[in-house]
Amino acid sequence: MTNMWREVQPTDDYRVQLNGLLHETDRSIIQSLYQPLVGSSSISMYFMLWEEVQHHKLESDPVTHATLLGMLNVSIDQIFDARIHLEGMGLLKTYVKGGESKEFLYQLQPPLQANEFFEDPMLSVFLYRQVGNTQFQRLKKRFCVPFEELTSYREVTRSFQDVYASEAFMNRMPEDSRLPGENESLLFAGQNPGIQTDFSTFDYHLLLAGLSERMVPRKAINYKVKSMVSKLAALYGLNEMDMKNVVLSAVNEENEIDLEVLRKSARDFYQLNRSQNLPGLASAVKKPDAPANRSVRSDSEDGELMDYLEKASPVQVLKDASNGVEPSKSELALIEDLLYSKKLPQGVVNVLLQFVLLRTGMKLTKAFVEQIATHWARSNITTVESAMDLAKKEHKKYMEWKEETNNGTKKRKSNKTIRKEQLPEWFKNRQQEESPNLSDEELQDPDFEEKKRRYLEKRRQKKLEAGDQ
Repeated sequence: MTNMWREVQPTDDYRVQLNGLLHETDRSIIQSLYQPLVGSSSISMYFMLWEEVQHHKLESDPVTHATLLGMLNVSIDQIFDARIHLEGMGLLKTYVKGGESKEFLYQLQPPLQANEFFEDPMLSVFLYRQVGNTQFQRLKKRFCVPFEELTSYREVTRSFQDVYASEAFMNRMPEDSRLPGENESLLFAGQNPGIQTDFSTFDYHLLLAGLSERMVPRKAINYKVKSMVSKLAALYGLNEMDMKNVVLSAVNEENEIDLEVLRKSARDFYQLNRSQNLPGLASAVKKPDAPANRSVRSDSEDGELMDYLEKASPVQVLKDASNGVEPSKSELALIEDLLYSKKLPQGVVNVLLQFVLLRTGMKLTKAFVEQIATHWARSNITTVESAMDLAKKEHKKYMEWKEETNNGTKKRKSNKTIRKEQLPEWFKNRQQEESPNLSDEELQDPDFEEKKRRYLEKRRQKKLEAGDQ
């Protein structure tokens, strides 16, 4: 099953594109109004992407997602989660091209202006529910400025024709000089269309069937009304029959639907029939494989470890293994080589790091790591499960490679060194399942039976000697 949370890898490139210039007022709106809805991690990603586009430019140079992981100090799953919440709020559009080696384009969308945000029925209600009435009024007041009505004035502005006269220069101007070149664009200020309305989730035929033409003329159900009806239905969880009564109450004397009255009618209907508390904003996105993984892995002792290795970053795995100590530059370079040169997925790299650390006395031996990494890359190992299975299957071979790496020469049976080494828990668990009668000591020492035989022989000799005396 394709895991949606693995659709992007640290090795994938991305570029940032602005849909129009962004201004400092946009930064204030995003931080004050959008952050309570999408969370600080999503806003941090938005600002980080924004910073990658140089001043007075609309597009950045391509870099890998590993750069973003390092700058934000998060995992690839957290990047994906932050991305989709920005997309859902209308602040980001994502495009991708390529097959195995993908390139993403993140197009930042400007936020709604303050007046548009507070006029949006969904955003304003969700913000109110999230921050409460006191803070909501403070935020609203922050973006309010004095503005005098012009009712006592009369306009005396001159038109263009009153001031200028054309000399028909445009007829002599080459066409190419008027337009920007290919793959270029003149600087422009972008506009956010707001939360996109999904009309397919609401049956307008059923709604109109319940509305008499005499009570609600069909011309009154225009695009703005449809968009508002869809948003209110989604916001308050109202069906077509519920919205019929709401729409009827919003028709004014001119047989038009008053959008403000429509909003209030929907809210009143919800509070009267459903709940006095306004609805809050919840995430509808779930990891598609998470329930299946939990049900399968709950029967396995190493299920929790497998989940950890899938989600954690390689840097975090090293830090956890060394009690919070930051990895050295050489270790970071090794991780980078595994991710980018060997092109191993993040979870596979984590299994490899843990396996090597526990088999080499917590030492990250570069040659040993690279040898196994090459084998896994050629074997097309892409998941945590397959990496663990191969490590168990080829354990004996890998230990021979380790000895060769340590000694610099091929290990011979005549000078074989018997060592007791620590096994990863997930490896020991599988060994115990396959050989339930073996003890921990037997699992850790391949020559345990020979040692036990000699020990028992000595015990037998001592008993004989004691009997002779």
